[in-house]
Amino acid sequence: MKTKYITPAKAIHPGEILLDELEAREISEKEFAIKSGIQPNQLNEIIKGKRGITTEYADLIGKGLDMEPTIWQNLQTLYELDQTKISQTRK
Repeated sequence: MKTKYITPAKAIHPGEILLDELEAREISEKEFAIKSGIQPNQLNEIIKGKRGITTEYADLIGKGLDMEPTIWQNLQTLYELDQTKISQTRK
């Protein structure tokens, strides 16, 4: 049986999810930058979707939020796959 993949209307950058998580925990970007060891400008770029989550960032975010880093790495991978699907349907 062949699997049918659904192309999303929009790819959600993991930075948006990170911002939601910080807001839910009532942690400011500045506080999280200090806690996680990510430079504030780099954290802001991640949150705004201008910078991807590398394995290093995934590790720092995971430790800072007491979560598995693979969650953040997987979110980045899913985002990139969704972007690819979207761009292929626009050709």
